[in-house]
Amino acid sequence: MKIYQKKIISDEKIREFEKKLVNKEYQVLEKLIEKLDKNELEHPAIKIIYASSKSLKPNSSIEEKHIAYNLFLEVYEKNLHFKQALYNACSLCFEIGVYDKILVLLEKFVTINKYDRKIYQAISKIYATLGKIDLAIKYLKIIINEEPENLKAFSSFLFSLLYSENYNQENYIKYALDYSKKVKIYNEKEKKPLIIKSNKRIKLGFITPHFDGNSIDGFLEDFLNYIDKNIFELSAFNLNFSDKKSDHLKPLFNNWYHVARLNDLELINFIREKEINILIDLVGHGPNNRLVIFKNKSAPIQISWLGYCNSTGLKEIDYIVVDKFVVKSSEKELYSENFLYAPNIWNTHKLMNEELQISSPPYNQNKYLTFGSFNNFNKISNITALVWSEILEKTGAKLILKSSLHNKKNVEQDIRNKFAKNIIEKDQIEILESPRDQLEHIKMYNKIDICLDTFPYNGVTTSFEAIWMGVPVLTLRGKNFVSRCGESINKNLGLNEFIAENKNDYIKKAIYFSKEPLFLNELRKNLRQKAKSSGIFQSEEFAKELGYKLKNLWLEKIN
Repeated sequence: MKIYQKKIISDEKIREFEKKLVNKEYQVLEKLIEKLDKNELEHPAIKIIYASSKSLKPNSSIEEKHIAYNLFLEVYEKNLHFKQALYNACSLCFEIGVYDKILVLLEKFVTINKYDRKIYQAISKIYATLGKIDLAIKYLKIIINEEPENLKAFSSFLFSLLYSENYNQENYIKYALDYSKKVKIYNEKEKKPLIIKSNKRIKLGFITPHFDGNSIDGFLEDFLNYIDKNIFELSAFNLNFSDKKSDHLKPLFNNWYHVARLNDLELINFIREKEINILIDLVGHGPNNRLVIFKNKSAPIQISWLGYCNSTGLKEIDYIVVDKFVVKSSEKELYSENFLYAPNIWNTHKLMNEELQISSPPYNQNKYLTFGSFNNFNKISNITALVWSEILEKTGAKLILKSSLHNKKNVEQDIRNKFAKNIIEKDQIEILESPRDQLEHIKMYNKIDICLDTFPYNGVTTSFEAIWMGVPVLTLRGKNFVSRCGESINKNLGLNEFIAENKNDYIKKAIYFSKEPLFLNELRKNLRQKAKSSGIFQSEEFAKELGYKLKNLWLEKIN
């Protein structure tokens, strides 16, 4: 670490400290640094080494990470050429949930410096975290313009478009098809043969980095339990590393492979060697995807399902699992995949805890209506906040929000700033702390009379949770898969009255239901049973019918 500074501490001493940092002797190193005098502690190299130790040690607390974050920023502000200090602060800001000061520095950096990938990645990710999705898209666009082959950034860009009101499905599919053109196709001579042959059982593979307690669990687990094991042999290709969090689904598969360490060509060949007949992608353009393996046809039939509610843009992915509500048969030109229609809904959730008690509506005690949304804050678009502000203003109701983020001080303030000033002044918005216990999270729905769905990116898991707890979800009918998920859920429940045609209708319906406490009371008593009788929780039937469709696809292929 070369830092040119008046000699207040010897180079030998700095090298000694650097060696201890490399050797991960964090506790010893910090004690030695803390014994230095005031002048020595001011040396930027010492600050960087100390901050690095504080942030890197395995048992580092949030408080220590705050210390490290502030030291990195302090070094950078005094020495603007120390970009590594800024890089380190960027990494830490997501762990501690603090963004205001670093955003100022990053915005200044991009105005006076040449393109820097790490800086642009950080600033786009911060804006996405804060729900300022169009600013995130702005910087992701710059990255892919500067680096046309940066497919990781391109996937982030496509994923971000799902959250924005300013891009329609026509825009989206154009970009997705452009992405597909950039994906590397390996020479067939480098690849193992793609085997298409009949086996005793159909080899069905699933690939994702999210076999780790992700929200897809509630949808995937019962499907794996109920799909006919006499017909299908199940294989998991885990893009995460093996640990207790990622191995909890392992017993449900016949074969479990950890493949994160394989490069793309190795992974293509590994899957081909296993002679997988049907390969299902569960992540789409989500983080840590490996869509290149689908571009290179790792299995004879390839399908997108569950983890990504839009087209991947890859025509090599043969099908996307949809239902008649989320995607219309007339919209084939807006998706690169063929449509594989699920019987009622594109996915079903396993039954939740029956012992969770449904309380009487909060209105009965409060004498005012409580709306709520437990969707991640980045789904609360500016237009969503404006519509919700008008609802709150016209009803005098309260709105409860909760995000999955735990360190959310800046995020929380930023989300409040999206709402009309008078709504904030009247204290009509309450933001709950996010519990780490899942049951405690579900119980929080007892605080809500009606859930408000986000748009254009609808809630999915949160809607299933709300309905289980007797809370109806008001949704806005959208114009593509991701913005019609709420419509599909309510259609399957027979709750057409909770589907708005447009934003004005959404506001009118919210106002109307806010004046119907008796109706909401009756609905709350019966909604769980209604849901259990509908298609949205009937996982056994879903697995049977989708399994039948998968079997027929394979029979058609081999015949």
